[in-house]
Amino acid sequence: MRVLPSGKQRKRSQLGFTLVELMIAMAISAILVVGSLELVSHMVIATAQNRANTMAMLQVQYVGFWITEDVVQAGPDGVSFGNTNDTLAGAQIGYQYPLDIYPLNIDWKEWGGVAHQIEYNLAPAPEDSSNYILRRTEGNSTVIVGEYLVPDRTVYSKVESNGTAVLKLDVTANVDGKVATRTYEINPRSKS
Repeated sequence: MRVLPSGKQRKRSQLGFTLVELMIAMAISAILVVGSLELVSHMVIATAQNRANTMAMLQVQYVGFWITEDVVQAGPDGVSFGNTNDTLAGAQIGYQYPLDIYPLNIDWKEWGGVAHQIEYNLAPAPEDSSNYILRRTEGNSTVIVGEYLVPDRTVYSKVESNGTAVLKLDVTANVDGKVATRTYEINPRSKS
């Protein structure tokens, strides 16, 4: 004789999920998906901000590296400011507008006698006039040594330090609102 299962026994033996179980599973899945999307969104924003910050710091470092290398090679008599013939060994020059001080001219010779005449110019970027670039020109060769520069905060001047003339270089870059600034005091090579 066969006994028919009761209602309770029949429910336990059924395979599948109830509607309540499916709703709970969907709610948990939705919470996980929304949380994952928020996490990915924050990671994308943080990555962009870190990229902009790193790019601004690198631009400041590139400008400092190039100008430092040339000024150290030139010595105090090989550096001239703007459209004047005043050299680094002279008196302090004050400018009202930073673009008036460019070009920065640096002349030096290698040990073998090879002459280098270098000119640095700050100008609006051709594709975006709100950004400024610093160009280094030597002969027919021009390279961009800095981008995203803030023109009124990318300036140089002569200062006295321990009785010698020093080139003071302030460089500021702004990449997508992330600003990096650095001041360099460059001691030219002595004449001896």
